[in-house]
Amino acid sequence: MEGPQASFSAYPSTKHWEAIILCPEGLSSQDLTQPSLKGIQAWFIDLQTGSIFASPATAKREHLNRVLSYLESDSQGSSVGDSSEVIRSKEAQRRPYLTYTLIAINLIVFALMTLAGGSTRTGVLILFGAKVNALIIQGEYWRLFTSMFLHIGFLHLAFNLYALWALGPIAEELLGRIRYITVYILSGILGSVASFLFTDAISAGASGAIFGILGALVVYSRRKPFLWKSGFGKSLAVVILINLSLGFFQTGIDVYAHMGGLVSGMLLTWIFSMK
Repeated sequence: MEGPQASFSAYPSTKHWEAIILCPEGLSSQDLTQPSLKGIQAWFIDLQTGSIFASPATAKREHLNRVLSYLESDSQGSSVGDSSEVIRSKEAQRRPYLTYTLIAINLIVFALMTLAGGSTRTGVLILFGAKVNALIIQGEYWRLFTSMFLHIGFLHLAFNLYALWALGPIAEELLGRIRYITVYILSGILGSVASFLFTDAISAGASGAIFGILGALVVYSRRKPFLWKSGFGKSLAVVILINLSLGFFQTGIDVYAHMGGLVSGMLLTWIFSMK
C-alpha cells in the first residue's frame, strides 16, 4: 500500500482520475455495477464490439479520445502532433451522417409534395410514389421503396422524424453505418410489403423503417447483458408495445407496415449478430 499512497500523495492537486478497462470477452451487467471510486471516471471498452461505456455515465469524452488517438497514432508510427487530426477523424466517424441524410431526404420530399398541392391529397401521394396496391399489381414495384419517404400531413412527418432523430444516431453508432442503413431500407421495404399483403389502403411513411430500427436496437441490447439489464432494451420494448397498441385502436395507422418493419429489423439484426 505504500507505493500507491506515495503515488497519490505526489499529486495533491489532482482532483480527477480516469481509467480504461479492456473487456476482451465483452461486457456483462456486473462490469458496471461495482462500487465506483471517488473521483475516478472508468471507461469500459468492449473489445468484441468496439463499444465504449462510461461508469459513472458521462458525455465528456475528450480525455478518452485523446488517449485512444495517441495509442492509435503511436501504433502507426505517427507523431504525437498528429493526434489532433486523429481525434477529428474519430469524431467525424461518430457523427450520424446517415441519419442526417435520411432526415434531409424526408424534408425535401415533403417540401416538394407541399409545392405540388399538399401531402394529404391523394393525387399528390400517388404521383410521388405512395403504396397503391392496384398500381403495384400492375408492375410499379418501386412504390414499395418510395413510399417510405412520403408523409401524409405535417404531424405524420414530425412524429416520424423526431423518432428518427432520437433513435437513428444510437442505431448508427451501435450497428455501424452499413448495417444501420441496411436495416432501415429493408425494414421500410418489407413493411410496405406487409402493408400490401394485408390492407388495400393507400399508405406512406417511414414508420416501417423506424420500427425496424426499434426492433434492431431491442435485439442488439438483448444480446448485450449490460444494455438489457440497464433498462435500455426494456424501455424500447415498452415503446414498441404502446405504439403497436395505438395502431390497433386508432384509424389511419398502417399497423401492418409497423409490424412488418419491426419483425424485419429484429430478424436482420439477429442474422448480423450470428456472423
